[in-house]
Order: sequence, then C-alpha cells, then structure tokens
Amino acid sequence: MERTARAETEAAERSRPFRWLIRAGFVARAITYGVIGALALALAAGAGTGGATANQQGALELIASNWLGRLALVLIAAGLLAYALWKLTQAIFGRGPEGGGGPGMWDRVANASGGVAYLVFFAVAVRVLVGSGSSSSGKPEHAAAGVLSWPGGQLIVGATGAILLAVSLYQLYEGLSGRFAQETKTGQMGREERRVFMICGRVGVSARALVFALIGYFVLRAAIEFDPSKAVGVDGALARVHQEPAGPWLLGFVAVGLLVFAAFSIVEGRYRRL
Repeated sequence: MERTARAETEAAERSRPFRWLIRAGFVARAITYGVIGALALALAAGAGTGGATANQQGALELIASNWLGRLALVLIAAGLLAYALWKLTQAIFGRGPEGGGGPGMWDRVANASGGVAYLVFFAVAVRVLVGSGSSSSGKPEHAAAGVLSWPGGQLIVGATGAILLAVSLYQLYEGLSGRFAQETKTGQMGREERRVFMICGRVGVSARALVFALIGYFVLRAAIEFDPSKAVGVDGALARVHQEPAGPWLLGFVAVGLLVFAAFSIVEGRYRRL
C-alpha cells in the first residue's frame, strides 16, 4: 500500500503541470516575502504603509487591491498550495522525484514545518480572495490564548515555540554553511550566476531564519509567562523589533535580507532539485 501511494505521488510530482506549479510556488514565495520586506523597509524608514501590515496577509491584501492583483493572487495561491504539498510529500517519503529533500530526521522536520507554514500562507491567500481576511496581528495571541486554556496547553505552546527556534537554527545553519546549495542544480549555472546565487542564499536564508527565531522566541515567552499577548506572528515580531532602541536599523537589515531572499527564491525556483 505504501509503495503504491509513493509511486502514485511521484507520478503526480513528475507530471509537467505539477512541476510548473511547484516552481511557480517559488515565485509566489518570492512575491510574498518581497512585499513583506518592502513593507518592513518602509516601516524602518518611518514611512507609512497605507494601513498594510508587514506580514503575509498584509502583503497579499496589498497585491489584491485591484482586479489584476486578484488574478495574480489566484496564481500565487495555486503555487503556494503546490509548494506546500511538495514539501509535505518530501517530509513523508524523504526524497522528491529529482532527488530533492533528504531521509534524515532534520530534513523531514524542516520539510514538514515548511509544508505546514505554506499551507497557512495558502489559507491566508484564500481568505483574502474571498474577502473574509482581516488584520492578522491579533490572531497568534488569540490562538495562543485558546491553546493555553487546554489541559497541557502551556506545554503545547512552549513546544511550538521551541520547534520554531530549532527550525530557525537549522535554517541559519543552512544559510551560513551554504548547505542550501545541495538542493540546487548549481552545475547548470555560470560561474558569476553561481557566485551571486550563493551570496543571496546566505543573506536571504539567514534573514528568514532570524524572523522565524523571533516568532519562536515570543511564542516561547507566551508559554513561560502564561501570557498569550506575548505570542506574535510575522508582523508582530517585526513591529517589536522596530520598538527596540536600535530597532529601525535592525528592522532595515532584516527587511533588506527578506528582499534578497525574494530574489534568491526566483533563481532557486529555476534550478531547485524537486
């Protein structure tokens, strides 16, 4: 049964339409993080953002502000869903149809975490499309409040924060070590293209890891202090960084890193081993 399911899954992944959707998912990821980075950079510079928040929902709402943007958001949502399903199948089976992923525990955990994260991004995109989205700034603390009220809820929230911190450390290791290149067909790149790709990858992946580390830290604080208001999403983490004494400078650094990650995602979508 397992072999049959795996064969059917790999057959679907090998189909040209699905491969194109996965690679479109990298572009969708680039657009999402690019807009988040741009909003964060505007916040760091003290500029207004027209009511948009520096999170994935604020970014997608900004894209969907006109009919052309809504059409683009439909394509983005499809790409995010395909990307999420691909990450989850790698977590389950260990390897993709082109040898991407890995059978190790950390590889599986990282792929599973990525799959769940991009399923959330997909859900946010759908909410924006159907017009039921609203500012997500309070959602993490509302979720944390609900979970903290469960039996063992403090442990669940704490474990979630710890997992986010562990994943962010793994991402930071991948970024600084250049390990992310193992998943990419760098042999098909020219020398200069490969050099730029590696620089963008080190900077961008490390910046994304820092954002997830901040979210994990605040979620863990919510569990330790039994205070749901400490839990934040992407926007809350960036806003709290901005409130620190050197916050605008640090936020600007993170924003530039996210913009670099967006550029890296586009190139990765072209050469990533699925």
